[in-house]
Amino acid sequence: MRTTIALGCAFLAGGLLTCAYYELYGVKQPESFHHAAASIEGVTMDEAHPPESSGDNEKPNETSLVPTEPAEADDLRLINQQLQQENKRIKAQLNALATKSVTKKSSRNVPKQLQSIFEHQRRDDNWASEVELFAEDFLYEAQLHDTINLLSAECKLHVCQLNFIAPEGEPQWQQLHTALLRMPWMKQFKTVAAVQNTQAMQIHLSLKSSDELSREY
Repeated sequence: MRTTIALGCAFLAGGLLTCAYYELYGVKQPESFHHAAASIEGVTMDEAHPPESSGDNEKPNETSLVPTEPAEADDLRLINQQLQQENKRIKAQLNALATKSVTKKSSRNVPKQLQSIFEHQRRDDNWASEVELFAEDFLYEAQLHDTINLLSAECKLHVCQLNFIAPEGEPQWQQLHTALLRMPWMKQFKTVAAVQNTQAMQIHLSLKSSDELSREY
C-alpha cells in the first residue's frame, strides 16, 4: 500500500516537472525558432532579389572595363609605330625620287634644248632689239674686243643666242663667261648655257629657269 502511494506520488511529481519544463521551454523555443527562421528568410530574400538600383551591380561592369583600357592603349601605340614606319618609308622613297629627278635634270642637254627652242621660237622685237644692243657692246665694256669677236647676237621671245670667235691666240673663254655674267642686263636671265671649242664659243640665254623649260618644252 505504501509502495503504491509512493509510486503515485512519484508519477504526480514527474507530471508536474514535465509541465513545468514545457512551461519554461515549450513556449520560448518556438519564438526563438521563428525569429531565426525570419532572419534566415530575410537574408534569403535579400540575396535572391537584390535591388535594381544598387551600386553593387555596377561595380562588376566597371571592373570588366578596366582591363580593356590597357589593351586599347597598346593597340594605339602599335598603330602609331606602324604609321611612323610608313612615313619613314614614304620619305625615303620621295628622297630617292628627288635624287633621281635631279640626276636626270642635270644630265639633260640644256644647250641643245635651248638651241631647239631658239630655232622654233617667234621673235619679240622690242625686247630682242634691246638685248642685242647690250650684247654688241659687251666686248668693249669687258675689254675683250682685241682677242674675241662677236660673230652674231640674236634674240627671240625669251631665248638669246650669242656666238663668239677667237681669230688668233689662246681664247679667254672663262674670262669672257665671267665678264658676261657680271653685266647688269644679264640679271634678267635665269638660264645660261655655253658650249665651246678652241676657236668658237656659243652661249644661250633664257628668261626661264631650267625647271620651267623642262615643264614647257
